[in-house]
Amino acid sequence: MKKIIIIALAVMLMLTSVASAEVSLTSGRNIDHANHEVIVQLDNEPGARPQKGIGSADIVYEVELYNGGYTRYTAVFNDTIPDMVEAIRSARIVNADIYTDYFGVFVHFGGQKYPGSNVYDHFGILRDVTRIDGISEDGGKTFYRDKSRKAPNNVICILPNIMDRVDWSTVLAKSPLRFNAEYTVPEIGENVNSFRIAYRDSYTPSYQWDAASGRYLRFYGDKPFIDGATNEQVMVDNVIVQSVDYSWISGESDRPSVGTVGSNKCEYFIGGKHFSGHWEREGLYVNTIYYDDAGNVVQFNPGVTYIQFLKTEKSVEITG
Repeated sequence: MKKIIIIALAVMLMLTSVASAEVSLTSGRNIDHANHEVIVQLDNEPGARPQKGIGSADIVYEVELYNGGYTRYTAVFNDTIPDMVEAIRSARIVNADIYTDYFGVFVHFGGQKYPGSNVYDHFGILRDVTRIDGISEDGGKTFYRDKSRKAPNNVICILPNIMDRVDWSTVLAKSPLRFNAEYTVPEIGENVNSFRIAYRDSYTPSYQWDAASGRYLRFYGDKPFIDGATNEQVMVDNVIVQSVDYSWISGESDRPSVGTVGSNKCEYFIGGKHFSGHWEREGLYVNTIYYDDAGNVVQFNPGVTYIQFLKTEKSVEITG
């Protein structure tokens, strides 16, 4: 009888565990908590490197914000929330548009206010926005400056404090990515071991396929791209090079207008394979859909995804 009770309890615990498990919208992995997405705007100037906490992100966008190739990151955290991230920077309209592919909570430190490119005006016309602007914070409990680095590349955010202060029952969560149930090598495409995206000198990410781990090692320039909090090199499961149309408002190089709605070409790197396709997005409240050249929706491998926004006139460089 005692043995039967023990077995019954074990089964109940197993069923409870299965029932409480959820699939991450941002990585396709099983997680033991609800999908609570935190979208963080991160600096990428040399003084902000290595970024701290970025290795915990499920999805990272690299986006040119200054004409000439100067980029910043928009990082999506969900599966793992690091204790802190550095360095938080200001937002542009394109970053807000990326946010609406997920919703969740948007974390930034200020934003552009020029007429015609005012991100605060843009947020004002969007629905269901939940955001925390560190520039309006005081008290130093959630945002503060790292004295070992120089401003403006040194704003730290304590992400667990963000999690505790949000009423998650009112926050939307979604994702544009669709995932395989398990690791899969695509049946289409060509074998590619290395590639790079040359935004400009000192802004050149590259990826190296590591067959032993079945993942891509990320580099910046000729150095490993590391998380400054752990000193570990970032490894990636999927890379999307997403072509987008750029223009510059009033001809000013720091005021980008980026085509995040519509359709354009894409290059995909999954499981050591490279193939092409396109993306489509019908509006800011509709998720981006990624297609291959045959018109099939692309299924990504569970894990970390990097999305490189690239001007339509430029292309990814296959190096090996």
